[in-house]
Amino acid sequence: MSTTEVIQSDKIKKSKKKPLLKRWWFWILALIVVIIAVSIFSSGEESTAYELSKMQTMTMEEIITKFGEPNEVIRDDSDGYAIAYNSGFMVSGDKRGASEITLQEDAVKESSKDTYKIFDVTLGSSFADNIARLGKPNLTQEKDGKKSVMYLTEEDYLLVFSTRSDADKISTIQYSAYDSSMESLSLDLSSLLGLSATEDELMSLYTIKDKSSSQGETMYALEEGFELLVDENNLMKQLIISSNSVFNIHGIRTSDSLDKANQVFGEPISISAGVLGTTQYSYNYNSGAIPTTVVLSIDSGTKIGYIQVNATEE
Repeated sequence: MSTTEVIQSDKIKKSKKKPLLKRWWFWILALIVVIIAVSIFSSGEESTAYELSKMQTMTMEEIITKFGEPNEVIRDDSDGYAIAYNSGFMVSGDKRGASEITLQEDAVKESSKDTYKIFDVTLGSSFADNIARLGKPNLTQEKDGKKSVMYLTEEDYLLVFSTRSDADKISTIQYSAYDSSMESLSLDLSSLLGLSATEDELMSLYTIKDKSSSQGETMYALEEGFELLVDENNLMKQLIISSNSVFNIHGIRTSDSLDKANQVFGEPISISAGVLGTTQYSYNYNSGAIPTTVVLSIDSGTKIGYIQVNATEE
């Protein structure tokens, strides 16, 4: 055997003994396998975007079937339930459905591949962008850098979302049935009657879009959907809600029924014909800080068209 043949034979023997991990094609195949595995794994972990407002028509059992056992049962009795999930939302309601749904940044205790939203509003999304998408809110508030807005939906629920101080990202979202919400109590305007307020003080609370004065009294039309009559001593004497406002008078709003109003105000003291086929019902209602007279305009369908409340002297 020649010297050349011996050298070539040694090279062949050495190449056959080369470890598998040092072969370039092995690593290419391994990379392909990893990519395929990751692709398969990811396809089985697709995220879902849950619209939580749909729970307003779901029972607690249906909610648990959809989202699993809650991480905390706050209440569950004959009057209703309240349950919470570590993904950041809490639901309360009764057998008719959820009456309040809350998504809160501070309540997120574990990460989730899924997304939770209410009317497409999600935690961490832009406050300004959501307002641009949903339109002008019924009520806007900003205090100590914290921004908050309120919408009255067609379902007669209140959609409220807010930010942390000096931030644009949403940190809390709440969706609640108007009549059972805590917000409805703060939206009761009847507490204003008999109080004193200068025009500057009114402007710090509401947006004045128009005003007219006569015989020492000024009627303010406020952008928030109601009118307020103030006398020469700055005392608020009269309130009028003439639109589908987010505010109420003793829990009663425009578009509510006459039967609902009678349950609150009692029997009317007088009934008279109004304009354009409407009927006016008057009540004495003295459960607030001062005695009042309530006047309701009712259309032919027994719905309240406007509400007027006058402060009366004792």
